[in-house]
Amino acid sequence: MDRHNIPMLNGVYETMNELIGMDNVIKLYEHYKGSQINFPTRLFSKEFVLQEAIKSYDGTSESINKIAVKYSYSERTIRKLLKKNIDS
Repeated sequence: MDRHNIPMLNGVYETMNELIGMDNVIKLYEHYKGSQINFPTRLFSKEFVLQEAIKSYDGTSESINKIAVKYSYSERTIRKLLKKNIDS
C-alpha cells in the first residue's frame, strides 16, 4: 500500500476539510465528537423568514416568489406566514 495515497481524515471529515478547512473541522470535531448530527433542510427559521418577508413584501406575487427562493421556503408557506401576521 502506497503511504502517500492514504487519506489523513476519516470519511466525512475529509470532505469537511475541503469545504471549511482543517481548523474549522477540528472545532466541530471537538464540540460534536460522538454525536450524530442531522442538518435541517432549511437554514433559516420561520420567524426570521417572516421578519424578512414583512420587510421585503411589496404586495406582488413576484416578491413572494423571490422571498421563497431566497430562503428555501415554498410560496404557499410565505403567503401563509404573511397572511397570518399581516392580517393579525
